[in-house]
Amino acid sequence: MVRQANDLELHLKRLADCRRCGHPEPIVPILSRAKRPRAMLVGQAPGKVEISSRKPFAGRAGKTLFRWLEEAGLTEEEARERIYISAMTRCFPGAHPSGRGDRVPTRSELELCGSWLDDELRLIRPELIIPVGKLAIGRFLGEAPLADVVGKEHHVEHEGGSSTVVPLPHPSGASSWIHAPGHRALVSKALRLIGGRMRALAAAVLLLMLVPAVARAQSRTDAWFGPDKVKHFFTTALIQSLAYSVAQVTTRGPRSSLLLSASVASAAVGIGKEMHDRRSYGLFSVRDLAWDAAGAGTASLMLARTRH
Repeated sequence: MVRQANDLELHLKRLADCRRCGHPEPIVPILSRAKRPRAMLVGQAPGKVEISSRKPFAGRAGKTLFRWLEEAGLTEEEARERIYISAMTRCFPGAHPSGRGDRVPTRSELELCGSWLDDELRLIRPELIIPVGKLAIGRFLGEAPLADVVGKEHHVEHEGGSSTVVPLPHPSGASSWIHAPGHRALVSKALRLIGGRMRALAAAVLLLMLVPAVARAQSRTDAWFGPDKVKHFFTTALIQSLAYSVAQVTTRGPRSSLLLSASVASAAVGIGKEMHDRRSYGLFSVRDLAWDAAGAGTASLMLARTRH
């Protein structure tokens, strides 16, 4: 994580100095300030407002975008801190000739700027990518109608490995797509998927932070096998099943999203129990958590094979 942050800082310094496209001052690349991101948001290009603010998505479209992300459980501050905001091109391309909105980057600009996104995918290796708008969606999913890809999770291979992709339409008022019947519901579905993925990433980061610290305090009497481990396995399997059932009734999302939400809930219970044991008895059992994970995983496999 530390090495990633250092490499990303060097990347940002190089990007800040980029003048490949020959835009006149004060048009310069707009940078994200997320330090240790595990998710990326990829837009089309900065707007005119970003020239002075130096922050991505700082204008009217940004207000809409961050209002959407609040539905996913992220404040604007949290989103900017946890999600690396990238774009197909990094400089304001100029106003559209019609006077409405911004000009779409040219093929030449996309080619000149494309290596920055490639480098970021290699550096960050994001588990979640949120492409915003047709241009960014096409970069990862190819040409497809928005109604066919928004509201769904897609698993793609790219320069940095593989990621889950959850696309969003562009939040600019220039597009009327979202106002068509059923399209706002697709956006809400996508935001629920994003929220579930971001909660899972947060839980994983917490676990990675806890494990090194507590492993040193592991008791020699805490065996891998025993009645308490069987109890952990079946109790967590039950919690996973109950959480899935509650999510199924209350949210009615896709099965993958329901299972993910249930996994986050059961992981939170397991970690909370071990934190309580650490405060009360001085023991945080990583082995208990391993059996919790086994129970949750087994329950998830069984639930995935059953009918709703």
